[in-house]
Amino acid sequence: MKTEDLLEMLEKDELREPRAGQVLWRWLIPALILSALAMAGILGVRFPMEKTLMTPEIAPKFYLPLLLGVIAMPIAVKFARPLARVRLSWAWVFPAIGLLLLGYAFVTTPESQRMMDFRGKTILPCLLSIPLFSAPILVAVLTSLRQGAVIAPQRAGVAAGLAAGGLGTAIYALHCTEDSPLFYVTWYGAGIAITVIAGALLGRVLLRW
Repeated sequence: MKTEDLLEMLEKDELREPRAGQVLWRWLIPALILSALAMAGILGVRFPMEKTLMTPEIAPKFYLPLLLGVIAMPIAVKFARPLARVRLSWAWVFPAIGLLLLGYAFVTTPESQRMMDFRGKTILPCLLSIPLFSAPILVAVLTSLRQGAVIAPQRAGVAAGLAAGGLGTAIYALHCTEDSPLFYVTWYGAGIAITVIAGALLGRVLLRW
């Protein structure tokens, strides 16, 4: 049997085993709840939340990673179908937006304040917390992908890392008190990058068949 024929057979498989999307919802909701409760219990939620969610300069630190996670999640699940054409080039839109925010913050922040805003006071907690709160979500996505036939396990892991990193970062943003784009674009981006690398490594191991 040719490889192409096998892939077509897997794509048309109508067996009763739950598909990746179905399994994802079973795991994703508990994972999100676990991450949110862990954040609230360990770090605490920043109040009033309106400051984080409604202030134009601050709100992107929540909504941008949330949007990344929401977009990346269904794309990651597509990797479970062997004949699905999945592209990740769209993800570069988010670093581009981040660079615009960095440029805006650099121009509007007094020179004496720039380095202080860039460093903030919570670099290490940020870099530890984002992968931590992303981990249950990453496990949920990888578990769902194992129900399919992934032919690009490393790329699937990258997509899973983007989805998990985005949602995990949005959860952390509800605690974070660092409001300058100089801080959150840089260090949130680094935290998401760590999660993506973890997803790629885990995907390469766990999604092979």
